[in-house]
Amino acid sequence: MRKIFALIITTFLLLLSSNLSQNQVLAETSLRNYKPINLAKGSFLKAISQRDISTSTAKVGDVEYFINPEDVFVGESNIIPKNSVYLGEVEEIVEAVEGINAAMKIKIYKIITPDKREFSIDANVYKNGSSTIGGDLAAVAYYTRMPHYPGDWKKGALQLVPTSIREMGRPTVIRAGDEVTFIINNDLSIFKPKE
Repeated sequence: MRKIFALIITTFLLLLSSNLSQNQVLAETSLRNYKPINLAKGSFLKAISQRDISTSTAKVGDVEYFINPEDVFVGESNIIPKNSVYLGEVEEIVEAVEGINAAMKIKIYKIITPDKREFSIDANVYKNGSSTIGGDLAAVAYYTRMPHYPGDWKKGALQLVPTSIREMGRPTVIRAGDEVTFIINNDLSIFKPKE
């Protein structure tokens, strides 16, 4: 009984391994006419927002669309054609509080080219040098008068100086038509047909 069981298990494993090797051969032959082109981690891509994205209306998980305004080349290969669509997802929203404006993070996860090819991508929308869009200080609410004595003036001048009291924060908005920048988090390999 044990020998029969061992024979069945061995046969099953042999069939499974031969099936896996056939799948690998098929994958290699289907990619034989394509060459991989790599876009390095840390590369910048530009895009145009297709609609207003506001922290007051967007929710975590909302899908956002961006358009590639110009061809992206690596060497002589056009890897991301003009008018490709970038799909992104709102990852995080931080509501506005007194003194601090609202903030959000958007992750880009897919590229769809005009000829309907799709590529996965791992990138974040950057604005003003950060992946957190917004979150800056709100405007000062009150100013106080303070004497100021420039140079050798005998009489001082009153100058308005900002206090530490700030207004209620405002929503952060990426307007439709605004240009944004993506930074790629991992190397991106795109397969192009050999010419």
